[in-house]
Amino acid sequence: MLRRVATFARMAKKKGAKTTKAAVNNGELGAGPLNMSCFQLMAKDEVPKALPDEEYPDWMWKLAEPRMTITDLETNYDNLSMDELVQYFRWKRREQLRETNADSLRF
Repeated sequence: MLRRVATFARMAKKKGAKTTKAAVNNGELGAGPLNMSCFQLMAKDEVPKALPDEEYPDWMWKLAEPRMTITDLETNYDNLSMDELVQYFRWKRREQLRETNADSLRF
């Protein structure tokens, strides 16, 4: 889809037509139904329908929440949940691997 739009824009520029950019307000959704055509994986499949918020699981809404940073995890180390501890130790292990790899590259 994007390729078609880019091709159309390129062809319009070649012909001397003026292209205008539409103002997009990302903060608000339109009053009409949500456009879900980008989730259509196969051409023969139907466009999926957006469900009401109540029909989605609770864990899905937590995905949009920002995670704690490494400094927040270090300062609140004694009060972390199990998931936050797992996240903290993953970050620490990655940090240690990066340091080890960087040290091995030095001459």
